[in-house]
Amino acid sequence: MADNDDEYNQFLQTHQLQLVLNNIPKHFYRRLYEKMKNEIFDSGSYFQICPVDDDDEELEKTFNPERRFYVSTLENVVLDPDNDENAIFLIDHAWTYRINDARNNLKSIPNLYERMASLMNVNSETKDDGIELILQRMWKFNQTYALASAQINPHPDAEIVQAPYWYVMDELGSSIRHSDTNANVCCTSFFFVPTQTMFTLLYPIVRIEQPYTEIFRNFVDDNSSIVVRNIKLLPWHRVHNRKIILRNLTIENCPELFSKNLQNNKEIFEECYKNDLYDKIPMKIELNKFDKDYIWKVYTDHNLIKQYLTDQHYQLIDNLDRADIIFTKKQILDFRHETLQNLLINQFPFENVLTNKELLALTARRWKSLYGSSSTITENDPYIKSHGSPPWLPITFNLTHELPQFGAYFQYCEDHQIDNTWIVKPIALTRSLDISITNLFDMIIRLPESSSKIVCKYVSNPVLLKIPEIQDNGVKFDIRYILLLRSIRPLKLYVHKIFWLRFANKSFSMKELDDHETHFTVMDYRVNTHIRQIDCETFITMFNEQHGETWSSIEQRIFEMFREIFHC
Repeated sequence: MADNDDEYNQFLQTHQLQLVLNNIPKHFYRRLYEKMKNEIFDSGSYFQICPVDDDDEELEKTFNPERRFYVSTLENVVLDPDNDENAIFLIDHAWTYRINDARNNLKSIPNLYERMASLMNVNSETKDDGIELILQRMWKFNQTYALASAQINPHPDAEIVQAPYWYVMDELGSSIRHSDTNANVCCTSFFFVPTQTMFTLLYPIVRIEQPYTEIFRNFVDDNSSIVVRNIKLLPWHRVHNRKIILRNLTIENCPELFSKNLQNNKEIFEECYKNDLYDKIPMKIELNKFDKDYIWKVYTDHNLIKQYLTDQHYQLIDNLDRADIIFTKKQILDFRHETLQNLLINQFPFENVLTNKELLALTARRWKSLYGSSSTITENDPYIKSHGSPPWLPITFNLTHELPQFGAYFQYCEDHQIDNTWIVKPIALTRSLDISITNLFDMIIRLPESSSKIVCKYVSNPVLLKIPEIQDNGVKFDIRYILLLRSIRPLKLYVHKIFWLRFANKSFSMKELDDHETHFTVMDYRVNTHIRQIDCETFITMFNEQHGETWSSIEQRIFEMFREIFHC
């Protein structure tokens, strides 16, 4: 008994944060531990799965049209959330995956396609058509959790970040329907550390005593405004209802939604700097004068700097306190003059207005106030016009603050037959982690559940480069420049003219938006993936031969864009 108590106390200590954040009542703790330790799935003794009768005047008629089954209690079951210690149940996961692996999973994992097709009510003549329908419909069934990236793909130079997984609950969990007003259970994911297993927990939140009571949960259980909550629930509406709701959120009907000017919202910017220390009044710093023979002491944690900083005017040191120059990979949080004095550092206060995707998109909206309108912006599109996006950045929405605005614009594009393909990005991750390209409304609305996201109109007609060994029309590529910001007032900005290039591995096509090697150029962190390398001079020759415009004129426009974004 003592050993069991020790194990239980260890469980409480290890899982305390999850227990508290998931609001699990304390009297469930002991039985929850026992069920997870012994993998006791006893929900079948309390619940049953029932077929939906389309003629039945059941609750929440507008929701869950794809769910052909619902869950109810059995005849003599009473569930008391306050007194019944056993009234917490484990739900298994039928499918756990990462978004970019979903298609391949359905093709290669035995019986997975058949199980998902049955669970999601998919009836298709061919497996390929069925997979496409499952990839669309799974966003009505998906749940999410995050694991540290080092658990997924350890890489010696990569920072550890939280990378999301998505999962579909088993047939019981997936048959529980939504209710705004009659939710009687809660479902939440829970990671059991000893066995490294993720479960979904189900427990009642009200007393259930009537025989055959249908079980409902609230799919959007947060403190969103009514408008935002209604948008978050649209994935479970019928498409006809979704269109009606979004068409009522037009720029004409709701002008206040489209006049928020988030680029001037100090709260969003200050949230990113809440841990920073900086001088409230800008100070002009006069650097000390040094003669040409002075030896600069450099502290760095960057291996490349250590390897290649061999000039005789620099000395690498390990003592931070003796340094003249600090060049660090770590984020500096204290920029006060009293701390730094005349130290030279490789970071500027507030520099993540450019390095953070959320803030970069908002910062770019200042372009209109600085440069006026542009003939390259679609003049007939009232949303782009009011949005203030510069000509070099496709229209971008912050899904934390602009979910209704995005929904209204998505419907506008659909109604006007404008391409509706979007790229959804987490605001704080790197290396293409958790980035998705899609034209599915349900998917875009639900992706922020894994982490804060922005959504940007996808460039569906990019400039391509033809590679001799890859057939068809050419591959996507991106260009990375190194910029040196020397001064803010006046603005002094330098660019290294030796740039480097990254290439997709497959010919560009809009057929499969989840094909990483077609739509992405970051291959460094993928196992067994070819990394194509072409030097600048070779690229410029190829580009000039394949395109009517010379690279030098393109580069001047790129440099102009750099100047404009730093001006913003």
